Amino acid sequence: MITSRMAMFPPGSLWLLLAFSVLFISESVGAWSAEEFTCSQELCQHDGHVCDFTDDSVNGSDEQNCTKYQRCDFENEFCDLIQISNSVLSGWIRTVNSPGLKHDHKGNTSGHFLSLVPSGGNRTTADLISPIFLPSQTCQLSFYYYVGTKHGHLQVFVQNNVQHEMTEVWKNSTLSFEETWSRTVMMFSSNHSFQVHIRGEFSADTEASGVLAVDDLSFGPGCVNTTGNDVLSVPACPPPWFACDTGECLEERKVCDFTPHCPHGEDEASCPSECDFENGSCGWSDLTPGDGFDWVRGSPAEVPTHYFGNPAPPDHSTNSSEGHFMFVWKNSSSLYTKAVLRGPTFAQSASGCTMTFWHYNIGISVGGIDMYLRVNELASTTLIWRTLFDQGTQWKQATVQLGRIAQPFSVALAKINIGMFDGISAIDDVTFRNCSIPPPMAECPSGTHFHCTRTRACVENVKLCDLVDDCEDGSDEEGCLPEMQCNFEDGLCNWRQEDGGADAFDWTHISGSTPTYNTGPWRDHTLGTLLGHYLYIESSTPQQFKDTAVLVSRLFQPTHQRGMETPASSQRCVFRFHYHMFGPHVFCLAVYLRATATGKGYMLWVRYGDQGDMWHRKNIYINSVKPFQILIEGTVGDDFTGDIAIDDLSFLNCEPYDGELPKQNTTTPSLTTQAPSVQPHTCTDGMFACQAHGECVAHDKVCNFRQDCSDGLDELNCVKEQCDFEGGEMCGWEYVQPSSAATHAFLWSPDQGESIHDGEEFHRPVTDHTLGSPQGWYLCADSSNGGYGHSTDLQTPIISSTGPLCTLVFWYYMSGFTVGSLQVLLKHRNASHEVWSQSGNQGNKWRRGEVFLGLLNNFQVVFRAKRGISYMGDLVIDDVGFLHCSPPLLPGRPCTSEQYACMNGHCIPEDNLCDFINHCGDNSDEDHYICKGFSGHCNFEFDMCSWRQSKEDDFDWLIKAGSTPTVSTGPSNDHTLRDPSGHYLYLEGSFPQAAGDSARISGPVLSRRSSQCKMRFYFHMSGDGIGTLSVLRSSHGVLHPLLNLTGDQGNYWQMREIPLSDVADFQVVFEGQVGRSPKGDICLDDITFSPGCLLAPAPSADSHSTSPASAEFLPCDNGHHFTPRQACDFVDDCGDGTDEKHCGTSCSFENGRCGWENSLADNFDWTLGVGSVKGSRPPSDHTLANETGHFVYLEATPVGLKGDKAQMRSSVWKESSATCKLSFWYYISHVSLGTIRVLIKTENNLTEVWNRSGHQGNYWNRAEVPLRQLRNFEVIFVGIRLRDVSGGAALDDLEYIDCAPNLSDPGSCPADTDFICHSGQCVESHLVCDNKADCADGSDELDCEHIFGLPGSCAFNGDDEQWEETCQLAQNSDDDFDWRMSRRSALPPLGPYVDHSPGGDGKFLYIDSAPQRDGDVAKVTTKSPFPASVGLCHLRFWFYMQGSDRMGTLKIFTVGPNGTKLQMWATTGNHGYQWMYANVILSNPAPFRVIFQGEVGGDMWTNIALDDISFTPECVAGGPVTPQPLTCSADQYQCAYAHQCIPRSWRCDGEPDCVDKSDEESCSSLLPGTVPPQDGCSVGQYRCLNALCLPSILRCDGVADCPDGEDENGCAALQQCDLGELVCEGSPACIPLQRRCDRSTDCLPFHSDESSCHECPPLYCLNSGSCIVGRHGPACTCHPGWTGNRCHVKEKPFPSTAAPEAEDPYLDAVYVGIAIGLLLLVAGVAVCVLASCAKRCYPSKPSTMNYGMMDDPAFDRRTEAATHERAAGAGYLNPISSDGWGLPISVYPWGREAENTAQKEHKLSFPNPLYSYPPDAGGADCTSSEA
Repeated sequence: MITSRMAMFPPGSLWLLLAFSVLFISESVGAWSAEEFTCSQELCQHDGHVCDFTDDSVNGSDEQNCTKYQRCDFENEFCDLIQISNSVLSGWIRTVNSPGLKHDHKGNTSGHFLSLVPSGGNRTTADLISPIFLPSQTCQLSFYYYVGTKHGHLQVFVQNNVQHEMTEVWKNSTLSFEETWSRTVMMFSSNHSFQVHIRGEFSADTEASGVLAVDDLSFGPGCVNTTGNDVLSVPACPPPWFACDTGECLEERKVCDFTPHCPHGEDEASCPSECDFENGSCGWSDLTPGDGFDWVRGSPAEVPTHYFGNPAPPDHSTNSSEGHFMFVWKNSSSLYTKAVLRGPTFAQSASGCTMTFWHYNIGISVGGIDMYLRVNELASTTLIWRTLFDQGTQWKQATVQLGRIAQPFSVALAKINIGMFDGISAIDDVTFRNCSIPPPMAECPSGTHFHCTRTRACVENVKLCDLVDDCEDGSDEEGCLPEMQCNFEDGLCNWRQEDGGADAFDWTHISGSTPTYNTGPWRDHTLGTLLGHYLYIESSTPQQFKDTAVLVSRLFQPTHQRGMETPASSQRCVFRFHYHMFGPHVFCLAVYLRATATGKGYMLWVRYGDQGDMWHRKNIYINSVKPFQILIEGTVGDDFTGDIAIDDLSFLNCEPYDGELPKQNTTTPSLTTQAPSVQPHTCTDGMFACQAHGECVAHDKVCNFRQDCSDGLDELNCVKEQCDFEGGEMCGWEYVQPSSAATHAFLWSPDQGESIHDGEEFHRPVTDHTLGSPQGWYLCADSSNGGYGHSTDLQTPIISSTGPLCTLVFWYYMSGFTVGSLQVLLKHRNASHEVWSQSGNQGNKWRRGEVFLGLLNNFQVVFRAKRGISYMGDLVIDDVGFLHCSPPLLPGRPCTSEQYACMNGHCIPEDNLCDFINHCGDNSDEDHYICKGFSGHCNFEFDMCSWRQSKEDDFDWLIKAGSTPTVSTGPSNDHTLRDPSGHYLYLEGSFPQAAGDSARISGPVLSRRSSQCKMRFYFHMSGDGIGTLSVLRSSHGVLHPLLNLTGDQGNYWQMREIPLSDVADFQVVFEGQVGRSPKGDICLDDITFSPGCLLAPAPSADSHSTSPASAEFLPCDNGHHFTPRQACDFVDDCGDGTDEKHCGTSCSFENGRCGWENSLADNFDWTLGVGSVKGSRPPSDHTLANETGHFVYLEATPVGLKGDKAQMRSSVWKESSATCKLSFWYYISHVSLGTIRVLIKTENNLTEVWNRSGHQGNYWNRAEVPLRQLRNFEVIFVGIRLRDVSGGAALDDLEYIDCAPNLSDPGSCPADTDFICHSGQCVESHLVCDNKADCADGSDELDCEHIFGLPGSCAFNGDDEQWEETCQLAQNSDDDFDWRMSRRSALPPLGPYVDHSPGGDGKFLYIDSAPQRDGDVAKVTTKSPFPASVGLCHLRFWFYMQGSDRMGTLKIFTVGPNGTKLQMWATTGNHGYQWMYANVILSNPAPFRVIFQGEVGGDMWTNIALDDISFTPECVAGGPVTPQPLTCSADQYQCAYAHQCIPRSWRCDGEPDCVDKSDEESCSSLLPGTVPPQDGCSVGQYRCLNALCLPSILRCDGVADCPDGEDENGCAALQQCDLGELVCEGSPACIPLQRRCDRSTDCLPFHSDESSCHECPPLYCLNSGSCIVGRHGPACTCHPGWTGNRCHVKEKPFPSTAAPEAEDPYLDAVYVGIAIGLLLLVAGVAVCVLASCAKRCYPSKPSTMNYGMMDDPAFDRRTEAATHERAAGAGYLNPISSDGWGLPISVYPWGREAENTAQKEHKLSFPNPLYSYPPDAGGADCTSSEA
């Protein structure tokens, strides 16, 4: 075999055979002896098959013990092999697949091998070189190979390391070409050290799919590497290869290619990419040194002295005189010489390559500098940069774009001397950036990147086929469609000039630079030389300003079908191009898409102004459901330096269209819409059809951030939850295109930081927020476009619904001197409101924005950018996300004990209860009644709740709606409602406040017994002048810091939670401190406390006091007294109005404000004042009509701002009648400005009932507002400023009309559920049978057995051992000890010594604190659950808490099936030596039990007792217990606000018949018809249509006297007058009888009051009435049954007082009972009168119980002003109040009634079977006046 191979050696190589021999082993050899390997099964294998990665011995024994072999399977690396190749574009690469070869030699598709592919059109050679082996006779090599081409082969060479000559020893056979893996084995024998080369080679005509491959290479044990002293000298690399210091050889293409390949970088040492000339010239040298005009390296001191007229600069690198730079040295007088500084030669550059340097050019005759690019294979050079003339005494930076250069090149600077050179020209700090070719990668991200074929670099898919060699091997530009590309080297390709007359001139085809200096490019983008071509617009003459040139593409198919999913970004149609916009007068370049044959279509992209002397790349993703084409429009600027160029236009993933575009429709389109194409489905209306067959979801689940369709189709065309805009992807966000978009419109568009030009980085981000990279994408509103104040909107599709915690989060960038504003709006249909805004320069950084959305339905989110005054300030957003926005799903399990079970079935954490956020989705977690147990929470929607302004600070916190007055600080809306109507608390940081000023508010006093107490609040601190917000705990006057926030915290509401506790009672204090600038508003909202936070007991008077006067009565000014329940009830109980005068009652303001009080939370007030002709307020009042009369008005203050509010409120009125009205006079003119609103506030509602705004005339106007039947309500007048510093709107003569409740009106109670006392008084149903008389006659406590029989109700008077069973109460097993029953306290007097019952001989329930520890609890729970109810069930009980100052707590809970406890009520502290009353509303959305929990205090003197527990019937019914609705018969009208029926004919007859007068409401004000012409009749007459003249006394008298009745046309239909009075159409009042026929005309225009004064007109008296003429004219005497001035009105029967027919027969008994009660009442009153006459005594109120009301603000001012010490006999009631109202109990936080046990000897004034005392015979306790 050796002999047979010798013939293949070159003749000159025969001498090598003496030293080297090679043995080739054929695989067909059948027998071996000494060289055989014995397998474990005693099979024989040749040594060539041992350790070759193949199991040849069946059991793998030939692949064991291979440690002496040098093997490589290429799975991880090249092992010790090194490679060299003749081209950077080709080389051996490690891969798992290659063209035509998808597996390694073992057939594994994931196995690696070495592959070599051809470099298109060139001869390709690459070697794999082994380590150096010692001389050997038995060195064996085996490997597998694959030859996939006929134009390539594999060879093995041996290089002798003495003579360094290479000899071919093996070559694959080309005769039997098969595309399969083969194996070869060879043996080497050499007397010298040697290396093995495995070479792959392709000829130039090799097809692109050709491949050579090698795998599983193995050197046998006979191949020994050189080590230690045996290492031979490294052979020199063959020319032109480069030898690294380590001996590694690099091909010439890898030297000076901007990438170090040698381990120590010596291949780049002579051509560094950065050079500051400090340590040498870095390869830069003068081309012709020594000619007297040279570039030299030196320091400032070496600059020749004759240049000192232009001082030498310090170098740029170190800014010192010791630094170095290159400068021009002139020492010759030659007239024309050139100094050329040539840089090193670089092998190639990447597509993003730029060169940046600093130059210095100064001197009168310094001349210019040119920079040229020289490509080795081109004969010419290309000018790429130039500077001229003196540039000043400073270094200037320049950047030159080099781009992709595939051939060796160099850069040179040329300086020309024309004999007059005088100055300094220098260069320093040369840097090449982004010039290295991309590194090879083992893998690329799938779907988004392309794996380059030869360089193995990763390139984004969007860069494929874009006419730029991004791979650096050309593979990204292979297989591209030529019709999709145009580099203009051969004309316009498939583009054409617009020929329809839509432009003014054409684009120009050119190479090299444009003709005009200082504008346009120096060269094209494709080749980067003067030989390359491009298009540009010439802005010089004859073009005019704003002339346009339009280039039009070919046609393309639609990118997607309507209603179908938009393709992923990697598959979307994209248009790429490069543009050059350089010059001081560049105007704009725009790209349009049009779907019609003419017109521009709509704009996709636009750029304005100078973008720098560089080519910029732009990618535009295209979406069109119609065939389209692209237009590129260049627009001329206003001077000749405005050239614009384009080059390298290409499309990717766009399909050509062979049809034609339709003509533009110039007619008005019809409104018909073609039905969308949908798949057949069986979904019903209101359902959305999913792609999956038969699957439907409700429309309200489409676009709700959750995929309800299994295929996700319901969320396909919706906004995505997260969007980073990468690749220009919009994620469902939509542009709002203006109806007529101008060419320079200000619009949102996706962009990248890499596209910005010099200077733009100051008002636009260089990097995005997502990646922090210039290549990252964001959305930008470019202020280079548009004009001042222009805006652009970006919006979502309609979002159907969101979850309770939905939050919009985004990042924004607003930098620049004239940046505009950014807003977030919520849009419902066509209405939108702002929820977030920011304006002005926010600094050069990304900032976080956040908007809490919460539960919303069918809305859109809009980002609105508004342009500033100039281009310096783009508005940019990125990383927009919707967090926690999918609506929650119903849980598949019951709620846990730590969760609240919502009414709709959802479960939420207990901590989310009552925090002003609708977590449940049905608001059941925020229900007013569920939140009763939460004290001190406030959303500032109306006032400051229990928070109070401090008097020890510098200024006050204010309540605000909408945005704060100062720009660039404060929120757009509140946190609660998130709309402009919502309120919050804010600290104004601008004038007149100064830095350091502070404002404080204090919360309610919390008890030291509070446990697990937490406070939550929301704050907003945004602005560059923000000061400090501190949260403090105040105890005993000492402030303890809890939280401190200083500086800008972000432009969004944030929440903080703070645990609270103290050893003493304490308050929370918020302190805001003004910062250093006006932009420092601090805001608070939605403050809540957890249920564990207990209110401290209010300080009380001496608890031993027993005086009834001090406990119950308040003084009248006339010496009489009244009870708190008689105050503010529209009844003058005192007789002098004392009990009503401070309530906000009827008022003329002549003697003060009548109790109308301003809110302490407002920005300004209603001010009491008099008229002013010159001021903004009215010139006179309404009462006196002069300048001395008083009224209240909105004061115009110097710092008043538009939208400021002033609130004036009444006290809480107890109850009003069905006829109650409020009338007042108001004045609003063009001078006295303002808006006036009237609000009615009840416990659960705030309702607007009237408002006026704007000019209402220069006079007083009257308003009348029906109030009707209300209970516990306030009247509020709200004044609002319409303009800054404005005011003047006024009110006067407020009057309540018919508001006192009328006990004679049956069934006119405010609520259907009210109890009607026997006296006719109305009492709320929850006060009935509560062991406390609320009816004046005590009838509410009669017949109560059905109440005390309810489960859980108990008086504890039974057997001590059976009370749990009797009362249906149970001791809890999870507490610390039990409740006990007793007759008296074990530790008197610190506990009750008698029970609550009147006799005091019963028992009560109590906890004994003596043996317990502080904090121990005892619980007792109702055994039977009550049905679920909210706000209906009332628990009434009496409790006793009096002991040491360490008293514990008493709490009431409802607990549902899941064990979650809801606190309904709690109290702590001492309450006096008396039983206290509590009335608690119980609520739970699930069936519940009630827990009474007592907690022991800090010592043994803290017993707590309970007695007389009762529940209302609603607790058992689970709903309101109300009578069945009452109905009237068909011919009757049912009065609106009273249970009364009247004949339907009485409706709108001008006479009120209903008690509530509702029968005359909503009636027409005028009779129909017009007045006929009035000519031809004398004065005092009226002319009919038939010319008949009638006496005008017949006008508007209710009788038709003209033939067609026209004498009644246009008369006031509702005006009713008494007998003898006249209706006058010219006056709002009736003409009284005494003014008739008084010779003075009062009724115009017909003088009816002076008509027929001496005669009876014919037929004047009707229905047999007789007429008599008296001194006041004619009068009628009517026949019985008739009435009216003319006997024309039939008399009505006595008004029906019977109730309408009831559908429930139970009501019959009710009304019979009422009748009997009334009879008894009359009898009782008669007896009392007789007794009073006999004994001359005053009736007195029973005073066995000391009634008091807690936490009722209506009585705060009353009790403060009351005198507690009364003279003897001063405690008696005025007789007119003997049938006064029952006491409305404040049911929360809780109402209490104190029973003074010392007054037990007083007799009750009414019989009650519950009490053991009999009534006296007279039914009243009469006391002698002498007593």
